[in-house]
Amino acid sequence: MFTLHKYCGLLLGAIIALIGLSGSLLVFDHALDEILTPQLQEPAQQPAAKLQQVLTAAKAAVPADAIATRIYLARQAGSPHTVRFNGPPPANARLEVSVGPSTAQVLAVREWGYYPMSWLYRFHYTLLSGHNGEIVVGIMGLVLLFFSISGVILWWPRRRGRWHQALRINRQASTTRFFWDLHRVIGVASVPVLSLCAITGIAMIFPKPTAAIINSVAPITSKPSYTVSPQGQQLPLDSLLANAKAAVPNSEIKRIFLPQQAQHSLRLSANFTGEPWTNHGASSIWLNPYTGVVLGTWDASQAPIGNSILTWVFPLHNADALGLAGRILWLLVGTLPAFLFFTGTYLWWRKWSRRRSVKH
Repeated sequence: MFTLHKYCGLLLGAIIALIGLSGSLLVFDHALDEILTPQLQEPAQQPAAKLQQVLTAAKAAVPADAIATRIYLARQAGSPHTVRFNGPPPANARLEVSVGPSTAQVLAVREWGYYPMSWLYRFHYTLLSGHNGEIVVGIMGLVLLFFSISGVILWWPRRRGRWHQALRINRQASTTRFFWDLHRVIGVASVPVLSLCAITGIAMIFPKPTAAIINSVAPITSKPSYTVSPQGQQLPLDSLLANAKAAVPNSEIKRIFLPQQAQHSLRLSANFTGEPWTNHGASSIWLNPYTGVVLGTWDASQAPIGNSILTWVFPLHNADALGLAGRILWLLVGTLPAFLFFTGTYLWWRKWSRRRSVKH
């Protein structure tokens, strides 16, 4: 076990460290994006522009054959609305148009995956290598789980009464001994949070096997889907959102998923009352885009247990369900794999250099 733990760490630890560091920064991705791109920030003004004006302005800023797929509503005062487009072939680029919520003026047009924070996001879950890289990241999650389990086994005291030593960091010892204590104690203390990050990350990389496993013990219900009969022009977005708010008064709309075909309904991603996350938008409201009639809702807090488990995966992984304190904790947690890789590599190097000096 010790040999596996050591050499897996030496061979794969750097990759896991980079995944962890990138994830650490992504906890505050939108805030960092607005810092790195100051033109995204617009002073809050009243009244706010109509969402239909926002969509119209965004469409005018991209090629005519780009297709609007969704709108991410401003997270807070001063933040932009963001309209996502599927760009025209052959590039099929994912274009994002940031629009001021008060002025409906286009603030930036960017390709997702190539501006700094989206590049970092793409690195975090694909290592910039597409689907194959995504599989590697999922495997690294399994490796991180192995490190957690093997680390606990190696740390576990073999004799009674040795618990105080197992949890002790001797700051008066040699540098090597000090790093050894740090590696053991911090490693075992971080097992719960690192395991949680690993499990939720694996679940997102491998959603179908995860759903199958959960469904075997806690049934998962499929979300409803709705089709409509085209009836002339679609209603303005503002009218549709007003109808949704009237049907679910305490909902907070987060995203608008636009119909891609004439018979498709319009879906709103929302937070309903009592949901513990800030931006996840796990609940849904479906509307007929031609008549404004609410076709149905999905309340994530009332979903079957299997669906609830899946709903919690993403907001736990990015700390959205843990509040500001949780986000700060996750920011620190993301640095732990790098710390453990550094201390583990240092200990291996010291032992290797001593053996080499003895041989010579």
